[in-house]
Amino acid sequence: MDNNTKIIIGSGLCGPLLAIYLAQRNYRVKLYEKRQDLRVSNISAGRSINLALSHRGIQALQSAKIFDEIEPYLIPMKGRMIHQKNGDLEFQPYSIHSHEYINSVSRAELNKSLMNQAETSGLVEIFFNHSLLEINDNVNELIFSNGVRIPLNSYIFGADGSGSIVRNYIDRKVTSPSIIKPLGHSYKELHISPNKDGDYQLEPNALHIWPRGEFMLIALPNMDKSFTCTLFLPINGSISFNTLSTTKLVIDFFNEYFSASFNNIGSLFGLIGFIRGFTLGGCSVDFKTMNVELRINKSTFIKINESEYSIMILIWGNSYKR
Repeated sequence: MDNNTKIIIGSGLCGPLLAIYLAQRNYRVKLYEKRQDLRVSNISAGRSINLALSHRGIQALQSAKIFDEIEPYLIPMKGRMIHQKNGDLEFQPYSIHSHEYINSVSRAELNKSLMNQAETSGLVEIFFNHSLLEINDNVNELIFSNGVRIPLNSYIFGADGSGSIVRNYIDRKVTSPSIIKPLGHSYKELHISPNKDGDYQLEPNALHIWPRGEFMLIALPNMDKSFTCTLFLPINGSISFNTLSTTKLVIDFFNEYFSASFNNIGSLFGLIGFIRGFTLGGCSVDFKTMNVELRINKSTFIKINESEYSIMILIWGNSYKR
């Protein structure tokens, strides 16, 4: 066992941050990522274009000595802007103190900065296009889809998200494996462009929410004066992703549930691009409830949480069932 070298699977947000912490303690780290390097390739940073960063996340970035680099990309969101079906607005501040709020931040910029900081230590190597395929006990190797095989001679941290190969491996070795229950909902990301003057079409210093019972729409501001919209909707049912199968059905749906806020879908969203973005492809991901215990196996494999719970914290923390 090489006690001075650690292996991390997954270079989203959690993997590089952990690599930085380990490097601060003089460990060498090998970080394996299934995607291309998003710093040199025009690829998505993950499921979401942006995310909400709170005090706890800021503390983590400060500990990694990277917050000063990230801070210029933050857009303060002082509270929730609730859009009622009749068009009324209700602003709900996150705190009675003006300095307490959450921030919208680009996932891509955050991911890039974390990887750069990790590599700057000189102790972290990141290997891209390495998708973990199997953990093979018989030959004691990590096997990647590109044919690379790595001997299991160091500690392995799984930061490989909700479809984790590391977690699946640990589940086979423990008496209390993970329990996963589908929630029956999914989501789709959409886009609100800047207005004709190049400015925001909504109040930028708020997280906008359109609660509609079993479904809702949210919007977070971006640095380019656009908004990232996310529609959370049942997968099946009378109002669901499976029933919104044509352009007319999508337009009718937004006219019925959101027209009081938008007045004209075309003027706010850019009708053609918006509908095309909605109808092309399937939903982004199916939501699940995942119950796990501390994922440590034989002091060799450790599963750290990332996307398994982060999306649902955002939903339930912002009045999904209002």
